[in-house]
Amino acid sequence: MKQDSRSAKPAFLDEVMSRGWRALEEEAVDGWVCRFSGGVTKRANSVLPLGEPADFAATLSVIEQRYAVRGLPAVFQISPDSMPADVDRRLAERGYQLDSPTLVQYVALTGDGNDGDSVADPRIELSDEPSDAWLETLWGVEGPHAPEAQELSRRILAETPSVYASLVLDGRVEATARLALVGNLGGVYAVATKAESRSRGHGRAVVQALLAEASNRDLEGLWLQVVEANQIARRLYESLGFETVSRYHYRVTPRS
Repeated sequence: MKQDSRSAKPAFLDEVMSRGWRALEEEAVDGWVCRFSGGVTKRANSVLPLGEPADFAATLSVIEQRYAVRGLPAVFQISPDSMPADVDRRLAERGYQLDSPTLVQYVALTGDGNDGDSVADPRIELSDEPSDAWLETLWGVEGPHAPEAQELSRRILAETPSVYASLVLDGRVEATARLALVGNLGGVYAVATKAESRSRGHGRAVVQALLAEASNRDLEGLWLQVVEANQIARRLYESLGFETVSRYHYRVTPRS
């Protein structure tokens, strides 16, 4: 796959990724976007500092209050294009703690139908909705585990049109992945394999199936997010043509 990062700019991807894992509630506060989803995932419960507030301290105070009334810590997702340019330093000076350094990777699709396995994998099932077995597999690997949080997770997934890939063996879902559809791009999420089924190529198989599906849909490219320390996942994605084009981390204020 030939890499073309014209759609892989940090500021652009910050917004697109937010639409791929859309929060249940969003609120703009002086150039920053607050996302709330009952505390289920930092992606859906953090601030995107897309613009520069007129008064940094005042805006930060308002945002901290918005999260506090929901019983949540204030969390910022910081990328190379976050604003103001020194937002990370200023949050650190206020005691916000660094959390979850993450790489954003991107692959451009050729559109010739050869992005992914040329032969369909008979173990892979695709659906526009997550089955109960798909959800149970994902939650079993990554959580959440509480019923109330699982219902919020289900609602977050439903906020964005998506394709759900299941790798099925002997009637059981052993691995999952999700392709979020945002304009002419797609985002790969929820790549999970049951612990007893790892090291068998299942993760590669579900991601390849989504690459092929994205190509069939004439998408321009795919993005994904991978924790920087996860060397196994990084090697997998890089072997499939993904390249690091941006990064982010969170700044989290401790609960009082």
